[in-house]
Amino acid sequence: MSSSAATATINPNIYDPISNLDKQCQQPLGRRVVVVVNVNHACLVPGGVDTVLRSERGRSAGRTIMEEAVDTSLIAEDGANGMINGIKDLSVSDVGGTGNGNPFDFLKEENTITDSTSNSGGGRSRSRGKGRPFKLATFGAKIKNTFDRGVTSIAVQAQKVGGDNAEIRDVLTVGAYIQDASKGGELICLGMTERVDMPSVLYDAGVGDVDGITFQVPILLPPHVVDSHLANPNSGSDIQFHLWMRSGAAIFAKNRALRRYVWVGSSTLRLATYGQMLRPVFTRPFAISLSLQSTVVVGGAMNLTAVPDKKFPALCGIGWSLTEPRIDTAYISVPGKRKLFNPPLDQSYIYTLPKRDPAALQTSQDMILATERLTESSVVLPLAAAFTRLLSNATEVSKKHAEGLADKLHCLDGADKITDPMKPLQQGHAHCQIEVHHFLRYPNHIGGGSVHITMNLQRPDSVFENCLASCMVRSHPYDSNLAALPTNNPLVSVPFYPKIVSSQDPRLLPGYDIDFGGGKGQVFVGKVRFQIYEEGAGGVGGDVFSPIGPAGTVGFSPRHLEATVDIDSYLNSATDDILNLNVVDAITGESAGALAVTLRAHTVEGLVDRSSRIHGGSTKAGIIDGGLISLVGMETLMDDEKACHPHSDLTSTSSAKVFAPRDPNATEMQVQADRRKRQLATMGEFLTYDYMSAHVENRSKESKDALEKAETYIAALHTPLGVDEVEHLPDKTKDPRPFRASSSRMDPLLAAIGFNVHLQTFSVSNVTSQPSTGAVKEVPTTLFQNVTCGAPSDHFRGFSSKGSDDGGFAGGLRRLEAFRIVMAEQVKECQDNLIDAVSTYYQIQSQHRVLPGRSQRHIPPTEHIISQIRTSCFDATERLHNLTWEIAVRRGNCFSQALGIAVTMYLSHVSDLAKLQKAAWVELWCRHGFLITFEGLLSAAGKELGMIEDASVGIAMLRMVSVVIVTEGGQLGREHDKVQIIDSPYLRWLRITPSGQGSNSKFLVEICVDDNFHAQRIPPPLKNKKAVQFYPVLYEMGVDIRQWGSNAGANFGKKSNEVPDEMDEDEVGIPDNDFLMALNYDAFRKMNGYAHAVYLCGDPQKIGRLSWEQAHFDTEQQIRQPIHPMLSALHDFIRSSATKIEHGILDEAAYAAARLGGGSAIFCKSGKDRTAMQVTFKQAQFINRFMKSGGNGFSEGETDADRIFSDATTMRVYGTRLPICDKNVGQPLYAFNSLQARFMPDPLKPPARTLAGFLKGGRVFTGGAIES
Repeated sequence: MSSSAATATINPNIYDPISNLDKQCQQPLGRRVVVVVNVNHACLVPGGVDTVLRSERGRSAGRTIMEEAVDTSLIAEDGANGMINGIKDLSVSDVGGTGNGNPFDFLKEENTITDSTSNSGGGRSRSRGKGRPFKLATFGAKIKNTFDRGVTSIAVQAQKVGGDNAEIRDVLTVGAYIQDASKGGELICLGMTERVDMPSVLYDAGVGDVDGITFQVPILLPPHVVDSHLANPNSGSDIQFHLWMRSGAAIFAKNRALRRYVWVGSSTLRLATYGQMLRPVFTRPFAISLSLQSTVVVGGAMNLTAVPDKKFPALCGIGWSLTEPRIDTAYISVPGKRKLFNPPLDQSYIYTLPKRDPAALQTSQDMILATERLTESSVVLPLAAAFTRLLSNATEVSKKHAEGLADKLHCLDGADKITDPMKPLQQGHAHCQIEVHHFLRYPNHIGGGSVHITMNLQRPDSVFENCLASCMVRSHPYDSNLAALPTNNPLVSVPFYPKIVSSQDPRLLPGYDIDFGGGKGQVFVGKVRFQIYEEGAGGVGGDVFSPIGPAGTVGFSPRHLEATVDIDSYLNSATDDILNLNVVDAITGESAGALAVTLRAHTVEGLVDRSSRIHGGSTKAGIIDGGLISLVGMETLMDDEKACHPHSDLTSTSSAKVFAPRDPNATEMQVQADRRKRQLATMGEFLTYDYMSAHVENRSKESKDALEKAETYIAALHTPLGVDEVEHLPDKTKDPRPFRASSSRMDPLLAAIGFNVHLQTFSVSNVTSQPSTGAVKEVPTTLFQNVTCGAPSDHFRGFSSKGSDDGGFAGGLRRLEAFRIVMAEQVKECQDNLIDAVSTYYQIQSQHRVLPGRSQRHIPPTEHIISQIRTSCFDATERLHNLTWEIAVRRGNCFSQALGIAVTMYLSHVSDLAKLQKAAWVELWCRHGFLITFEGLLSAAGKELGMIEDASVGIAMLRMVSVVIVTEGGQLGREHDKVQIIDSPYLRWLRITPSGQGSNSKFLVEICVDDNFHAQRIPPPLKNKKAVQFYPVLYEMGVDIRQWGSNAGANFGKKSNEVPDEMDEDEVGIPDNDFLMALNYDAFRKMNGYAHAVYLCGDPQKIGRLSWEQAHFDTEQQIRQPIHPMLSALHDFIRSSATKIEHGILDEAAYAAARLGGGSAIFCKSGKDRTAMQVTFKQAQFINRFMKSGGNGFSEGETDADRIFSDATTMRVYGTRLPICDKNVGQPLYAFNSLQARFMPDPLKPPARTLAGFLKGGRVFTGGAIES
């Protein structure tokens, strides 16, 4: 076959090597043929492209095809007769010829237009005034053309000078083609290898030697192509493998000639010959050597090794995970069945082992076949369903608890709005109705025609009076004939519902029961104090809105009068007689008149039997078990000396501290704290009804949302596809699935499901291929695996204060929880101010004469300073209460996401038999916990800082989790709590059982496996219901331009705020705000403690034991351990990471985690772009160590950085990560542009051809997928 015939319909430049979902999901799944291509040494043509084209066209040795290609390309670009856009180009110089000219002359050319311009080609001139007018576009095209010619000339001269030993080398690639009968026999490209540089040194090989070049990226023959042609054995169909070559100088110039591939030769594989090997199921690999048909190559051969599809490894084999779905059910579309899973993504790579003896004939080929696979996890959605069900139940409990508190506050704070009087009675309150008829003033007292009356309830359990009502009442001169005044039409009628307080209630004001003659078992309701403001005749009327009563009249000073009625004396009374209350002057104490009122008061007992004993309300209202705040591991921060009423969200455990009896052996500090709690107990409630009623609506909404999520998740596992439902592309699917696209981050319904969660495995096999005999031996050896995902953060709730309900605080969980601690201190400070103000008030009152009947214990609302301080207490308490709830909801979502990631990781390691056989990892997991290392690639700036803060708390909560593997007969929890695991070959169901309260909350995750699998594959230490606790750590390092900018800003700040030489930094008090460094030090302390427990490196007694909890909560680092030798490099990287991007932290942390037997999860904002760079880098490192050590991917020693980057680049272009981008946002490109890539660490720089760039209006931008 001639080159002209081969290239007539084929253009290798058109082939797109980037894989996408369509290529990955070709049906039938798992039926492709993986073809490893090797070309022998004879195919490596000395002289490269020039030799091939000279042979084809019979060129002279004095002029290279590259030079002619340059001239041809330039002439074609310039147009006929040197025309550019219709204008002759007069500046064309000879860049071809013998190449003796200076290739840099183009840099010296004058670019200004003069009246006449000449060139060396023909001395032609052009007059600016007489010729065509000057055009800017023409001039720009001329400059571009000149520059292109100059750069091309440099490339030509560089290759000519360097010869075969130059760094600029030609490249080879192989493409597979098949004829399309429907298009007249046109060749269709089935796939191509990567481009490989020609070796710099060529040597003669012996006959039959299979050494040469083995391409790293195999060609995947699509299943439908192979099947359709094998169905007709007599068709004579074959697959042609073409060897192509392209000039290495193509990278320097953008012209078509240099970018063109030249045909070297081809080999033909007849499908009919090998049909028996490929059908009915291709399971055994084979090798074949095909001669290369070529006009320039003699003795060339292509050695092909055909390997079965690696998309689905053997069950329980290397590369398979326990979390993988079933092949026969999960990926098949059945009418009505909801297909929950997307097919796995895979790509294989070939790494050649060095020749055993370079001088010896090699008839077999030793290779490493590494297969990268990404699979969705079958436990992500069931775990989210199980945990959201817990969240739903807990949120409902918290909602009802808040409703109860709101009802109690309603009785005290909004009684006029109560529509059902029986409800307060059933909750331990009395129903009272007070009616005011008139005020009779005594004859010796002057006054106006009306008085302003304020009614205040003096409670037996609060020093502060509650204002019941304020109104105007007619004032009459005293008349002995009281019957003449009407009483059937009261001027005002006020209902209210005071709490019934027993003599045993700890909130009863000190001495109250003694003063009122109460004994054990007696109850109290309180008194009503009437404040009466009188005005003179002819007054202008009272100001009912004034806090101090109406304004006075001319010539008359209004008086302040008071009257009191004891409600307790009239509880369940059978009479409704009018009470004439004695009204006294608040200053002189003289009687000033009588206030006619009617008082009715009854309890729930009085409705049935007035003689029955009245019971007081609960003394421990506010205790709740099973609420949301406790479930997610939080305390209220109000169960210590700050404890005040109402006791919201107290658990039975935390309430024990609030209601603990006085300890006779208490320390002075404990005595003061107890005294403070008793003082606060006398000050009423610190939450208002208005706040609580709004908060109930908030909790009701969260309860409804949690229930909807739980029901929707459960339904997604079992409900068939609806009649009107259709399956959408993965990036468009919005219903709950194991895979949640990063484009759904803002969907509240999916907030509890981790997004873009995949298990990425990298399985390695040793392959020996003998093309002469066709024998191929494949031996699986090891597995390297990571979980990749998006940040476990609550993106829907956001990270800014705009529109938030938490008082305007911004950030993620870590920052919000720090704010919460500060707010708790603010509550304490406000309470201290209130206690001091009340104490001062009592001291002042003790110096004044006491009026008869006036309470010494109660403070009227007219004490404005105290009222303001009390209002500030309300505000601080309510903000803390609301923020606590918001954090609890956010923790639930973040933890649910992190849980799915962690359990997927753990089960994948449990099913890695090769790993478990090499060391006693399982015993160490049972003893010390399973190490889960999260590698975060987010930047500590903007919203991504909030994502880090969310993730850090959600990941830390994994310490609350233990996992136990059980069988059907060995379950531990309740039957109805089980959640089925759909489409799994061995997993049956799971269940999450909570225990403990508050900060002591724990979760036991039961995973039920098939009985046979449990008996044969589960390691013995994990049997007998042995639970393994998680040991989570998080390392973070921003790796993009945003982190660079943050660091640059920090460096600028340091330069502009330098500490004077004579002062110590500690004296100045400059805070350490390097968030990432603090986070990484925290992770290091935990990992260091784990390393010392797993790998002893000294005397355990001297080193000491540092638990996860000690490392997490011991912020003062009172417990110190020496740095474990395995982690010394990691510690050095962390120490030197201030204000700079130090990727070595993630590199060393991942390496240490693998050597400690743990698992790794890699995440960025979306889990597809920066995550792709990190995971491919880690895989390239692993295979590099594996090759250098002869089989250990975690060996110590030097690595080849250049080779690692080259291998990682290949994975980033040809591997599975670009299909992941397609899966998330509908476009197989990394969401970076060239500027962003420039600021990334060198190991993580993406290939230029894979960048999305600035695609304004494109799918990447509209999908919100740009990383930063």
